[in-house]
Amino acid sequence: MEFEERPVLLLINTRPFGKIINFEGWRASVGMFGMDHEPTMLFMGDGVYALLKTMDIMHVKMFKMTYLSFDGRICASKKSLEDRGITKEELMEEVEILDEDQVAEQFKVNEVVVTF
Repeated sequence: MEFEERPVLLLINTRPFGKIINFEGWRASVGMFGMDHEPTMLFMGDGVYALLKTMDIMHVKMFKMTYLSFDGRICASKKSLEDRGITKEELMEEVEILDEDQVAEQFKVNEVVVTF
C-alpha cells in the first residue's frame, strides 16, 4: 500500500478540563505535518473552551506555536461559541470562526476526520 498525503480534519469536541483527550488533538495536529498531511483543527461543542485566551496550559501553547509555524488552520464553530456565550474577543488571535455552512464544507473537503 502506497502512502498518500491527505487533507485531515481534527475535530476537537471534548472539554479541555479534567481530560487529556483535548490536548491529544493538539499533539496529533502537529504530528500530521510530520506525516506530510494537511491538517485543519476544528473546535466544536465544549472543545471551543480550549481556544480561550485565559487557557494557560503550557503544552497547548507549545503545540499551538508549532502548529501555526506550519501554517495550520485553527477553526471554531460560530454556533458552538454562541451557545456557550463566548465572544471572538475572548479567543486566541489565530482562531478562524466558521458559520454552519463553512463547518459543513470542512467535512466535505477533508478526506479523513479524526475526533478528539
